[in-house]
Amino acid sequence: MPDEFDWDFSGPDDAKAVIRAAVRYLLEGAAGSDRGDIVREIVGIVDEVARGLPPGQPDPFDDELPGG
Repeated sequence: MPDEFDWDFSGPDDAKAVIRAAVRYLLEGAAGSDRGDIVREIVGIVDEVARGLPPGQPDPFDDELPGG
């Protein structure tokens, strides 16, 4: 299944409802550190989208050194 879809949302609230449902689905049955791992992965996906990066591609400006 592709990471990108063209959605026809009726507005921002509709888009947020879909995000909430997806997060609820991903966290279902997870506990403790597993939940934290899933949340970090979700935040990483949101960061990729916000930066306009293709799905799963590393940030070209991240040298992985402390201090960013």
